[in-house]
Amino acid sequence: MKRIFTLFSIAFLSASTLFADGGGYKIKVKLDNYPEQVLTLGFHYGEKQYVKDTASVGADGWFTFQADTLLPCGVYLLVLKPDNSFIQVMVPDGDQDFSITTDAKDPVNKMKIKGSDDNEVFYDYLRFLNNLRPEADTLRARQARLKGQTADSLAIANQLNKLDKDVRKFQADLIAKHPGTISAKIVKASIEPEPPQFPGGEKEANRLKYFWYKDHYFDNIDIADPCLLRSPVLHQKIDYFVTKFTPQHPDSVNLAIDMVVDKMKNSPENFKYYLIHFLNFYAKSTFVGFDACYVHIAKKYYCTGQANWTKKEDVEKICDNATRLEPILIGKIAPNIAVQDRQNQTHNLWDVDADYTVLFFWAPDCGHCKKAAPFMVEFAKKFKDRGVKVFAVCTAVTDKGPDCWKGVEEKGFDDNLFLNHFDPYIRSHYKTLYDVQTTPAIFILDRKHEILSKKIGGEQLSDVMEKIMAFEEAKKKQRK
Repeated sequence: MKRIFTLFSIAFLSASTLFADGGGYKIKVKLDNYPEQVLTLGFHYGEKQYVKDTASVGADGWFTFQADTLLPCGVYLLVLKPDNSFIQVMVPDGDQDFSITTDAKDPVNKMKIKGSDDNEVFYDYLRFLNNLRPEADTLRARQARLKGQTADSLAIANQLNKLDKDVRKFQADLIAKHPGTISAKIVKASIEPEPPQFPGGEKEANRLKYFWYKDHYFDNIDIADPCLLRSPVLHQKIDYFVTKFTPQHPDSVNLAIDMVVDKMKNSPENFKYYLIHFLNFYAKSTFVGFDACYVHIAKKYYCTGQANWTKKEDVEKICDNATRLEPILIGKIAPNIAVQDRQNQTHNLWDVDADYTVLFFWAPDCGHCKKAAPFMVEFAKKFKDRGVKVFAVCTAVTDKGPDCWKGVEEKGFDDNLFLNHFDPYIRSHYKTLYDVQTTPAIFILDRKHEILSKKIGGEQLSDVMEKIMAFEEAKKKQRK
């Protein structure tokens, strides 16, 4: 696996670094049916949750969270021991001096708030949903039992549609009456944009609907809003857009990332969070080809000075790594290397005459190579007469070079199956050109030496090769 330089500054942020000076907050909480002596105040931040404070119960039965600095706006959590269940609390830019009383076993229905309009709005909404839920659940259960009874099923569907309209009306009224509240922002974010009717057949209509939805995906959420960075809705929305809604091809994903980041360019906190998040996410991705997303983020943002919070030495490492990875991304022409056979005759990778070349780096003392060897031998036998050649390069260096030929014999890398080579003084620079930091390392190249796949285990190689050949054959038929 390649070592890709990542930044983990988000994961290791202490809570104090996320809070700015100015003003102060005081949140008092009284809980019935909560025998514990300690209550924790946490908060959402992107995809994670962090602890801000803890409070012990006072003699008057209240837990008090208090400081001389304001909390950044967002959705906070009263975390209950011992099971870590939680009660959500809206903390807007203002209204940070309020009290909450409720029952730990029924926090929504028993919630009483003083001094916070935002929380009153939020819990009115939750109570409204709670009141509708039993009726909706009953109707859905009846509908499931009446599959063959059209008239009854239609009547139930109409009742469910009415409930749905009631919810949408409540949501619309809440958003209109309480603009700017965190509650309104969260409710609005839960509403999916409704596309118009498109003309044409089903296939064409679905295609047009997809592109409309792509353009309007973020209509109901301001992804540059720092309050929503500290909520459970923003990351879920962005993650789905980038990793599921967008076709999972690096080029498409890069466009999606650029779209998201561009919407945050005037919001330093969100911009920083998501650049770090995406860089780390694609640095650690195990999906073949998605190192192209890492390279894209590094080159476009980090190497151009847009990630100005990053230490200079870290930027240099990230950019150096991206520069090394870029020439061996899928779709690139594989760098040529000149290596020697056991008679010290030089052979160029680009001189291999085959429909497909499997470039295979291995080491005599590599345990994973030993496990991969039987699969590689089986693969070479299976594809020998199907236009595939294995260009093997042993990575032993200097005086260990002769171990390559001993390893060839031990592992069954017969010269009739493999084009066996070594480069004991690394004159070809293959380690740098192909970023060979661990072995085995396998690349599949086509006749033009374009990289078709990489990061493949020996046990996967045969299946991957079959899929590539089937795909190429289908393309040929399509062209005809």
